[in-house]
Amino acid sequence: MLLVGYLQQQGYIHLEDLDSWLADSAAPPAPLVYEEGAGSIQAFFTTPWLIYPDRPAQRTPPPHERAIIADIDAASSSVDLAVFEYNLMSIAEALVRAQERGVAVRLALDRENLEKVEMAEWAGIVQEAGIPISWQETTAFLHSKFVIIDNSLVWMGSWNATNNDTYRNNNNLLRITMPPIVENYVAEFEQMFDGAFGNAKSSLAPNPVIEVGEVLIENYFSPQDRQLPRLVEWVNAAQSSIHFMAFSFTSPEIAQAMLDRHADGVLVQGVFEQRNAGGIGAEFENLQSGGIDVLVDGNCYTMHHKVIIIDERTVITGSYNFTRRAEETNDENLLIIDDPELAGQFMEEFERVFEQARNPTRCGA
Repeated sequence: MLLVGYLQQQGYIHLEDLDSWLADSAAPPAPLVYEEGAGSIQAFFTTPWLIYPDRPAQRTPPPHERAIIADIDAASSSVDLAVFEYNLMSIAEALVRAQERGVAVRLALDRENLEKVEMAEWAGIVQEAGIPISWQETTAFLHSKFVIIDNSLVWMGSWNATNNDTYRNNNNLLRITMPPIVENYVAEFEQMFDGAFGNAKSSLAPNPVIEVGEVLIENYFSPQDRQLPRLVEWVNAAQSSIHFMAFSFTSPEIAQAMLDRHADGVLVQGVFEQRNAGGIGAEFENLQSGGIDVLVDGNCYTMHHKVIIIDERTVITGSYNFTRRAEETNDENLLIIDDPELAGQFMEEFERVFEQARNPTRCGA
């Protein structure tokens, strides 16, 4: 109910809608009030550092790659990595260095990607160093992407530990040092490392909602937490604008919420990854025919974001594509952060991606 009161105070929920809101879904737990200033969230974006066409021989490590490696190299007790795709050798080398100096390194990986030679090579390097791997063996995806260092900081976002996601694709990452959030990711990783993936997991995150000063944060994991109702609620709560960047967007529930807000005069703009905009179940044409300003991306490689920005103050981001598979099957993680300062940084990224969609990049040979 504290969250309901907060949303009503901020203008996200109106009293006349409250009864139906409560009837349609269960409210999340009351937020854990956490000391302001103890921990931070730092945003990184690959877009400003992408060079087209990408030529491997000319690559220079961008800030986020250097920062992740610096964190792994500074680890004193543990490094836990869960990721869907993996072929960035600088990360493998950093993990091996940590293992060799006595840090407990553990991985959770999706076995399906071993079919790709470069990913099998990457996995072979870490396994030869004695690093244990818990494999997702089913047809579901271990689609989460996060790194936990010393149980004190976590990296999360849309970025896989791959060359493409580092040097070609539009991605976002958050470096978080807030203990309650880190604790959530530790609980999630422990389940996967113990062999529980997908629907075999339980909702064990100790701090699903926290309040840090004036910042409200919700943290969810798929498929156990079923976050779709919360996403629809946040979209329905938009008062002035909705901006989104979607690698894959097939959710009719989220699309309908956007169409409803657009009909009520809320600005809605979005960018779809080009190769998925026309795929089976994609909501691109539905939103476009409803009058929403949507574009296909202009990255000659891949636009890999999974982001919704509400009223330029609330950021929804993570590994979670806006699909039923992300909601019901895959291992995913998601943050909803009500923080105008952070949202401003994501709006700058949206403007970069939206402008690239209007003026597509030509990669050449």
